[in-house]
Amino acid sequence: MRAGEVAHMSEQWIDWRERTIHIPPFDPCTKGRGDGQPCGYCTKRAESIADHNQNVTVEQALSTRWAPKTAAGARAIPFDFETRVEMAVERFFQTHAEYPHSRVSINRRVNRAAEAAEGLDSTRVYPHGLRATASTFHAARGLTGLPLQAFIGWEKLATAETYLNGTTEATRRALRSVHSSR
Repeated sequence: MRAGEVAHMSEQWIDWRERTIHIPPFDPCTKGRGDGQPCGYCTKRAESIADHNQNVTVEQALSTRWAPKTAAGARAIPFDFETRVEMAVERFFQTHAEYPHSRVSINRRVNRAAEAAEGLDSTRVYPHGLRATASTFHAARGLTGLPLQAFIGWEKLATAETYLNGTTEATRRALRSVHSSR
């Protein structure tokens, strides 16, 4: 998931029967300081939208926040493919109804974890990089283009294809498939 998606996630997004996180196309942001105010992340996105669109005010743009980065970001993410992932989601929502901190806190938490881990260059570990690592992992495990695109929430299939075509495991599978009759 993108950091902005995690920061705005609430238990209302979870379908426990289907074991799926449903990221909505819109969810009003009330995570800012003050009663019902939008968070800093949503405010900055709204300002950027208004800066790049003459006919849109910051207030109008704020009325559309929170929304995923792209239309494809509104998606269903199954979390029952791995027991550890399923347990992490369950444990989180046993104590929280929503992510209780800001989007910036996600970066700080990832930085702290990377600094504590031995053998990692903590300057090269960040939330979006972990998303790319997850994409590579799922591609290497055999997830094909359209499911990978849907799972990660990319607009273009070409983005998924860069992960699918660039793994040693994908090359190995293709070679074995071509040469399996021998």
